[in-house]
Parts: sequence; structure tokens; C-alpha cells
Amino acid sequence: MIGLLLGVLALSELVALSGMSWKNLQRIDRLKQEIVQSHQLEQLLFILQDQTPSKPDKQKLLQAFLHNQPQIPDETRILLEQLQNILSHQAGRIDKNTILPVLHKTLSAQLKAEESLLDKIYANNELELKLAILVPTGVVLLFLLVGRFYFKRFVTEPINNLERLLTRLAEGSRQPVEPGKTDPAIKALFDSYNRLVNRLRELEQEHRQHTASLEQEVRQATHSLLEQSHSLARAERLAAVGELAASAAHELRNPLAGIQVALENMCQDCQDRDMCERLQLVHNEIKRLTGRLNDLLVYSRQQPEQPTHFILYDWIKDLITLLNYQIDEKIHIKLECDPDIDVFLPKNELRQALLNLILNAIQSIGSQAGTVTVRVNIENKQLIIDVLDTGAGFSDEFLQQGIRPFASHKKHGTGLGLPMVLRFARAHGGDLSVWNTEQGLACVRLTLSYLQ
Repeated sequence: MIGLLLGVLALSELVALSGMSWKNLQRIDRLKQEIVQSHQLEQLLFILQDQTPSKPDKQKLLQAFLHNQPQIPDETRILLEQLQNILSHQAGRIDKNTILPVLHKTLSAQLKAEESLLDKIYANNELELKLAILVPTGVVLLFLLVGRFYFKRFVTEPINNLERLLTRLAEGSRQPVEPGKTDPAIKALFDSYNRLVNRLRELEQEHRQHTASLEQEVRQATHSLLEQSHSLARAERLAAVGELAASAAHELRNPLAGIQVALENMCQDCQDRDMCERLQLVHNEIKRLTGRLNDLLVYSRQQPEQPTHFILYDWIKDLITLLNYQIDEKIHIKLECDPDIDVFLPKNELRQALLNLILNAIQSIGSQAGTVTVRVNIENKQLIIDVLDTGAGFSDEFLQQGIRPFASHKKHGTGLGLPMVLRFARAHGGDLSVWNTEQGLACVRLTLSYLQ
């Protein structure tokens, strides 16, 4: 529409200028004819005022001039016809006093006609110049105004809106926009934006679904692992009980062996048949009891786990991540460990030992907000793992008694967790120690010998 309007204006100006130029050319041609006529008229007038030619000759010249010049101005034609009448009515010589005023008026009328024609040409040229200047200027101004309105309405405002939409998109807004009345060149841009927003919304929905699925799988895996951990803890407790039973069986087997030998000697020395039978029954029961104790010692022997190389930081980080799904949000587990420490230890046994220490620290904090800090260091070629918590700390009675089986500082504890960790530490050339820091925080230190 803008192009059509500008084309019509330009064509109108071209037609107007062409028409004016054509009219000016006609006037210029007529002016040239008027100049020729003026020259011929002057020659004729000089002949008419000259006394040499005869009167009939002058009349013929004047009549021929009127006949050959059909476009003579009306005023000039009237004056020439008046001269013709004067020449026809005067007899003999021509009176100059009569003809000269008419000649003077004729020249004046011819000059006046030429000046009038020149004025028209000048006026038309002036108008043409104004049109040539004003019309293009007006067209340019109109084009600028219309173009400014067009670009503001259909280009600038939509692009500004798109910029605001992209800013909102960067901030997380996923709202598509209707392009509305925009320039076709940028309508494709809005369509691309809408496709981008729709695709981002689809991807965000897929991401949420995938995240929810992963969280569900992680929770299930965590629940399964914690159940396994509890099973391992129960197994460790049973192992501790088995170890205690094996120790008791070992201590009982020696006196029972002596009693068995004594009963055999007594049976050999006894002469009373009835008494000998009774002693033999006791001997058989002692022998069966000794066999049961030997079986108990055989079953109590454990096969140690084979150590492997692994990065300690990643391993502990995974353990803490699993624990975070099960503990209260008010409790924060903090890890301070060099990410490059490589150890050569049995993973499962170390995991169970560290899990016992961390769970004890969490239970010590209780339902209040607190922090459990796991700090790992290397000193004198030994791996040192400190577990500190912001709970109530160890009691003086527990610190005096030390770590013993079935001796727990917790209300419902079994007293087997720390002894199992102590047995694991000593099996790998280390130790387990407990104390309270100067701030009253409980600290448990696990020391292990490791191979890099």
C-alpha cells in the first residue's frame, strides 16, 4: 500500500510536470513566432512610414502580412486593419501625423503581447520549479512519516516485544505469544519463537518426568541399600555375638577336656559296675558337649573380604548421598576429604564401619538441627577418619569404661556397633578411639593402615 501510494504520487507529479513542460514548449514556440512576427511587423511599419514606396504597394504589403500571419494578437490585428483603412481612405501621399500614432500603438500592442506571453512562461516555469521542489519534498516527508509509523507499528514494537519475551524466557517464563499484525518478514521470527517455547515446555515436562522417575528409582535403591545395611548390621551384631560365644566355647573346652580325661581315669579305676556305668554316661555327655563346642568354633571362623583400590572421596560422597534421603532435613552431613586419596581396603567392611559411626552421630543429634562432620586425613602412612557431631557428646562413664561389647551409651543401644568397628580397625592394623572436644562435641577416630 505504501509503495502504491508513493507510486501514484510520483506518477501524478511526473504527469503534472510533463504537462507544464509541454505547455511551456508551446508558449516558447509561440514566443518564437511572435518574435518573428515582431521583426516582420517592424519591417512593415518602417516601410509604411517611408514615403518612397507607393501607396498601392504599401496596401498590398499590409494585406499580405495580415493574410500570412493568422495568429496575430487581436489588438495588433485591429490596429493593422485600422492602418489598412487609413491607407485606403487617404488620397495621394500618406499623412505621417495620422499613421505614426497608429504605428506606435501597433508596436506597443505587439510588445505588450510578447511581454504577456513571457510572463505566462515565467509564471509556469516558477510553478514548475515549486512543484519540482515541494512535491518531492512532501513525498519524502510523507514517506518518512508513514515509514516511521509503519516501522514503529509493525517492526519496532514487535521486535521490542520479542526482546521482552526473550528476557522472560531467560528468566524461566515459557509463555508463547500471538504474533498479531506484524510485518511478514518478522512473522517467521515470532513463529520460530513460539516453536522454541513449545519445544522448551515439552523438554521441561520430559525433564520433570525423568527427574521424578530417577528420584523414585534412587529412593527405591536407597531403601534397598539401607535395608541391606541394616541386614549387614544385624549380621555384624550376630558375628560379634558369635565371636563372644566362640571365645566362651574356647574357654569352656579346656576344662571340659580335663573333666573328660578325669572321668576316663575314674572309669578305669572304678570297681563298682553301677558307678562305672554312671560315670560312662557323664563321660558321653561331656564328650557330646565338647563336640558341640568344637562345631561352634568351626562355624565362628570368618572369611575375610579381599581389599581393593578405590577413591575414598567418591565412595564416602555416595554413602552420604544415600544417607541424605533418610535423615531429617535439619541434619547436615559435611565431608572434608582430599578428592585424590586412593586406598586399598575392603569396601564393604569399611562401609559398614563408617555407616555405624555416622548413624551413631545422627542418633546423638536426635530431632534437633545439627551437623555431622566426616574428616579424612593421612598421617604417618595411616588413614585417619574422624566423625564429629553437634550432639550431647559422650558421657564420662562411657569414656572411662571404653569400648566394650554390650556396653552402650544410648538408651536402646545393643553395645555391639562400636566393638564391631574396633574389631575391623584392629584387623587392619588400626584402632578406634572416642573423646569429647573442647567444645563438648563427640568425636570418634578410626585409624587404619592402608596401601596405595
